[in-house]
Amino acid sequence: MIRYIVLILYNEIKPKPYFLPVKNLHQVLTQEVHTLRQQLQRLDTDALARRSGFLRRTPRKIAILDFLLALVALAAEPALTLERVASVIALAAHCSYSKQALHKRLNSRIETFLAQTATALFGQLPQAQSLVHGLFQPFRRVLLHDSTVEKLPDHLAKVFPGSRNHLQAFAALKIQFISDLLSCQVVHFSLSGFRRNDQAAASDILGVAQAGDLIIRDLGYFVVRGFQWLQELEAFFLSRWRSDVTLYDPRTGGRFNLARELRRHGHLDRQVLLGAQKLRVRLVALPVPEAVANERRRKAKTNRDRRRHPSAQKLFLMGWNLLITNVPRSLWPTQALVAIYRLRWRIEMIFKAWKSHLGLRELNCHSANLVRFSVMTKLLFCVLVYRFCQALELGGHDDRHVSLQRLARIVRACACQLQAIILGVTPQQFWEHFLAHHAFYECRKDRKNYYELLAAVCS
Repeated sequence: MIRYIVLILYNEIKPKPYFLPVKNLHQVLTQEVHTLRQQLQRLDTDALARRSGFLRRTPRKIAILDFLLALVALAAEPALTLERVASVIALAAHCSYSKQALHKRLNSRIETFLAQTATALFGQLPQAQSLVHGLFQPFRRVLLHDSTVEKLPDHLAKVFPGSRNHLQAFAALKIQFISDLLSCQVVHFSLSGFRRNDQAAASDILGVAQAGDLIIRDLGYFVVRGFQWLQELEAFFLSRWRSDVTLYDPRTGGRFNLARELRRHGHLDRQVLLGAQKLRVRLVALPVPEAVANERRRKAKTNRDRRRHPSAQKLFLMGWNLLITNVPRSLWPTQALVAIYRLRWRIEMIFKAWKSHLGLRELNCHSANLVRFSVMTKLLFCVLVYRFCQALELGGHDDRHVSLQRLARIVRACACQLQAIILGVTPQQFWEHFLAHHAFYECRKDRKNYYELLAAVCS
């Protein structure tokens, strides 16, 4: 009797197995990897490689598809050495491949080729239907444009020049990134030195923007002529207003006194003329909490550039969110603009995940071509993690939402298992290949390893 009571109590209090609400998450991600492989196989990778100039003749040994599969598998690697990359390409192609042969293939055109590949893979993601409706329904795409900067060793300053200094040449890499918020598609990706600032890159959007698109950018890309070009394309834009750009009243043609109007009304939503071009835009001003305004003013007063002393009027205007757009009020009510503009932080979170967990700071900086190769391979990893994020989010697992940061960290920690799945081998086969190619000293005549020195001492 006591035995049965103990069994009943044990069955009541023992830990219950946790069942996922829809299906196993590992199966979701494994299926997504298989889908990625199928999409790579359907892509005309040879045509992409030829169009970019990366491929000039039919490869005799390593197919472009095998080359790409290896790079996707390697994207989670913390540091990409030529030896490691060549080894995984050989595993994907089922043949031998040397790091010297790989070095000959690397040139500046690989940047364009891998960017086009990443764009094609991003373009095949399912849309988040919740974004397609509502306030974004009138737009064909919602393009987020931003950039990020990464410091490089000084010997790369000629190719990727950093900030100007008369005593020393600095090197810095600037990455321009345009993505579609609705489809999670990368539509533009480019590398340059730091000195090509965001204003100079503002015209990059003209190469991808189409009628019906909505472009969301920050102050760095504020160029009135650029907004005019977008209007001529019949595209829409949303941006913060830059306080040194003059506003004019469309009724009188005279200067528009924004501070006076805000003191009188407390908020604003009206048509104004922007800059010397007198571009007609919608100006929206909504007050921010006093604590937020005070923090903005504190940062402005303690700016590192002591030459920039904010005026009393500029400090006053920091009490409002000041936005310009050409989206009419019939589509967007006043209060919606601030919430929509906050979505621009999605691209900031991508950059944060990229730098913190996707290895952007762990580049092979021996040469400019290896920098390009490393960055573009990390972009492929960004594609992979973003795909996983979309797959889990659209899977509808109860009421939880996927954290891009946390998922990136998990994928990075499970890099070996991920590589095995992508390459179509078992984890044991991958381990055997890894150990056989990377666990042993290379034979070198100019330097003895520990065991050779030990043998010489003991002989």
